[in-house]
Amino acid sequence: MQAGRLWSQVATMSNTLVYNIPAKQIDAYGGHNVIVRSTEPAELVYSIWRADPKAIKFIQLLSTPADSSVLEGVAEALPVEIVLKNPAAEYVQLYNYTNLIDTHPVRVAIPVLPGFSKAAKLAVSLNFAVKLELQQPDSLLIEELAAVLDLYLHRSSVRQAIEPFHTLLLSFYRQEPVSLWEVAEEDPALLRYITDDGEETICKRSSGEKLDHQLGGFVPRFGEELISERAECHDCEFFNRCGGYFKWPDKNYKCDGVKRLFRTLQTAAAEIHQDLATMELAEVQAQS
Repeated sequence: MQAGRLWSQVATMSNTLVYNIPAKQIDAYGGHNVIVRSTEPAELVYSIWRADPKAIKFIQLLSTPADSSVLEGVAEALPVEIVLKNPAAEYVQLYNYTNLIDTHPVRVAIPVLPGFSKAAKLAVSLNFAVKLELQQPDSLLIEELAAVLDLYLHRSSVRQAIEPFHTLLLSFYRQEPVSLWEVAEEDPALLRYITDDGEETICKRSSGEKLDHQLGGFVPRFGEELISERAECHDCEFFNRCGGYFKWPDKNYKCDGVKRLFRTLQTAAAEIHQDLATMELAEVQAQS
């Protein structure tokens, strides 16, 4: 899953901040690393022409127009993310973007809303990488997430990463902590979201958190606050991967459902370890 590794690194490959900006503000962010977003393919192309190509980490198409061919021959190899707003209704439009794969790595960003699993299943079948945009899923959405996770873990036809499952699975397999804030590209120490009005904030799901000199420390500060409250996060076995991600913006959100998903990933990683150990033992026995 090479594309999965590409997308897991692309927004944080620099030591400097990355700014997710509206295309209309491309000139204001000269000299900065950026992710450029627009609903219009032609506006994205115009932004690419006006910026240092090395400064653009990827572009986001915030709509699903029938014709995006203008992007196919521009800035070859530049990653393109197609952002769905209503995945249950828009997923059939993904067929229109298969030609982009010939010239660009393509990822589909899918908000976890009712019916989102249709979009996730079609996206991976078309060989697109997938990023699930999580917030605080209710019990019905947890069931859809579990179905998509099962697809990712057990369908051999899935050749692309589904985030955040991919990075979390690797984290459990390697027994290394990881930041879900970073995987979701919502850690303001690494990436800032610029609203259409030009306000610098944490991410597009921001609950009104205002920019101050401590914004870069928001994630560790919020995590310390949750731990100090000695509530659900205090002794959670998955805190070194979640970091309180699912407690924002509503601290009262109950994490039973997401813990179930974490446990499934943890179990899958252990099974992979066991399978590899069994294979190695069989090879040694065959050689003796």
